[in-house]
Amino acid sequence: MFKGTVIAQIIAVLAAIFLAKIYGTNAYGIFGTFMSLATILSITNTLQLEKCIVISKTKLESENWQHFLFFLNPIISVIITLFAFFIIQFFYPGKIDNTIILLGGFTAVILSFNKTYEAFLTFTKVFSKISFAKIIVVIVNITAQFILYSFYKNLGLIFGFIIASSTVFIYYSIKNKSFFKRFNFEDIKTSFQKNTSILRYLLPSNIINSIALHIMPILILTYFSAKDAGVYFFSFKILAAPLFLISSSISQVFFKKSAELYQQNKKELYILSKKIAITNTLIMIVFLLFINTVGIYLLELYLDNNWTNLREITLLLSFLILTRASFNPISSLSIVLSKNHISLIFNSYLFLVNIIAIYIGYLYNNILYSVTILSFFGGIGYLFLLGYFLRFLKKLQHV
Repeated sequence: MFKGTVIAQIIAVLAAIFLAKIYGTNAYGIFGTFMSLATILSITNTLQLEKCIVISKTKLESENWQHFLFFLNPIISVIITLFAFFIIQFFYPGKIDNTIILLGGFTAVILSFNKTYEAFLTFTKVFSKISFAKIIVVIVNITAQFILYSFYKNLGLIFGFIIASSTVFIYYSIKNKSFFKRFNFEDIKTSFQKNTSILRYLLPSNIINSIALHIMPILILTYFSAKDAGVYFFSFKILAAPLFLISSSISQVFFKKSAELYQQNKKELYILSKKIAITNTLIMIVFLLFINTVGIYLLELYLDNNWTNLREITLLLSFLILTRASFNPISSLSIVLSKNHISLIFNSYLFLVNIIAIYIGYLYNNILYSVTILSFFGGIGYLFLLGYFLRFLKKLQHV
């Protein structure tokens, strides 16, 4: 997992810088809005029930959940996409192009299918296929986005990502040889009754979390400009590269491992969680020091003057990224420890911080105010969340 993700992320970061130069801030702002919509909608499509695939007791139960979600995803997606379409048009008429909304809804379906496949591969511990898929999506994405620039100056990034996600979906379908098969609904009901907190707490928690984490490019595009949204999205993408690397390679493995340790050895679960949090924090500190010194100098040297506020936004977002990196890879503890209500409270707080941040920035017509408030108060929230779970695990090992 780590090897495949490292290769993918190195290529992705270098390509992101190159593509940012040729596409420019406006295209990146539109792409950031599209990605935010697709990511948020993909969370709702599965109702977070892919977690049931991972925590299933048997392979037969896991497969049954997989087949059920393949049936459920498209139905939920149509409903949610239409709902999002009308909400956006009602509150922000004309601010976001209808094509972007519909493309975001379509892509969310593909991302949901891929997420379902990855959940099953996590259950079976076949991480090599997930690792290879990460390399596929990066290479296809970069190639397609580069080629499509000549035809679609503003939408090439979006179409390239759709092609890459679809390629991964085809890869998973061929390798898994399992799609749209019959499922046993009675078994689904029985299994679900044992995990009702997923819909009660985890789903609303993760929806709010996804909105809180990804809504900023949409709000910046709506209240400021596509250029500002592009600078924010690009800065976040560069800063979050190591975070994505760590989370993608560790979180799925940790989810499976932590579920086992919770039943077998709670002391080892505490030690493992603490070790991952500390290691991730140290890695991110080194990276953030580099990106805010030598890295930002090289970026400004390479990019044109249109990328205003890049240095300031990168520096301001660093605290939020650092604190997220300390907790994100072990965030599945909320599911394992049946503490989904804690995540719900935190994500509600994070969403509120986003709203306040964008309001203050819009009030004073300064996007840096928004980023400052988001990063500081969001980062404080992540530190509190990390401390809570580590303290809980420490007490748990003595029970």
